[in-house]
Amino acid sequence: MSLNKSTRTIVPGAIVLFLILFVVYAACVGAFSTVSNQAYKAPAEAPKTDQAKAMVMAEALVDPLEEELDSFFGWLPNDLFFIPSIIDNKTNYQLGVLYATRSASDVLEHEIARYGDRDTIPPMLVNATSQDFAFSSDVWGWWVFYNSEKRYRSGIKNWRLWASEVGNENSKKAQVYNVTTNNMVQIISWANNLMEYTLGVLNDVKVGHFQSDDVIYYVKGICRVVDSVLEGLIQCDNSLVERGGKENVDEVLKRFQMISKFNPVYVVAGSYGVGDSFWPNHIAAMARHIDIVSNRLSDIKKTMEK
Repeated sequence: MSLNKSTRTIVPGAIVLFLILFVVYAACVGAFSTVSNQAYKAPAEAPKTDQAKAMVMAEALVDPLEEELDSFFGWLPNDLFFIPSIIDNKTNYQLGVLYATRSASDVLEHEIARYGDRDTIPPMLVNATSQDFAFSSDVWGWWVFYNSEKRYRSGIKNWRLWASEVGNENSKKAQVYNVTTNNMVQIISWANNLMEYTLGVLNDVKVGHFQSDDVIYYVKGICRVVDSVLEGLIQCDNSLVERGGKENVDEVLKRFQMISKFNPVYVVAGSYGVGDSFWPNHIAAMARHIDIVSNRLSDIKKTMEK
């Protein structure tokens, strides 16, 4: 009799304790997960050797994703107990970072890691793009089991492995770093295509008030990666500034900085269909920044193609 009574007391108590811990954890994730002021970390000195340039570009690519993996609460899209849908701003930001990292890895492996179109792509970069970064974002696992974090860290490791092997005369599988004007144009084209994609996401008429924050932070995540890759490229080759136009490049970087800092207390898409509401329209504000970036990138591309 006493055992049954004890069981009836323990089970509800355990459920209540779990709910309390869940609410506290979700509140902490929501309060301390930042979605603002993430920015490219420039090297102390401009790289001079091919290996140094390869390392800058590899870091520029993987830094945004690693930053999210190493954040205090880690990778949220594969968290359990509905955390991704509750803490949706940070989750969508991380999904944006992943989306852009996947496409950036694909374009960079083709444009900077070989001499010509007929050369083979380094196997570690093929693995990073087609296996590691392509892994699903919501797979949870523990210990020896595959999970999203483990595969993404493997992709990061593969890019750094490639960079460490560039120009290594002591390695039987030494890699190359090669960026011509045409390669730079292709990377700019990739960046501009992503900006056009984000404009399409922002201008989707199906986006309602309660989805506007998801869209804003997803776009911020994409911009974080594009900014990082472009700034890494500028560090490695100043001809992008010289030929693309300093004014254009400066405006692109300034707008990316604005997008990084864009973090309303509460996202409002006031009268999104018409835009004449008393409330601000944060989607339109973000779209203006993206539109300017896209126009400037288009100008840079046209100038460099001449």
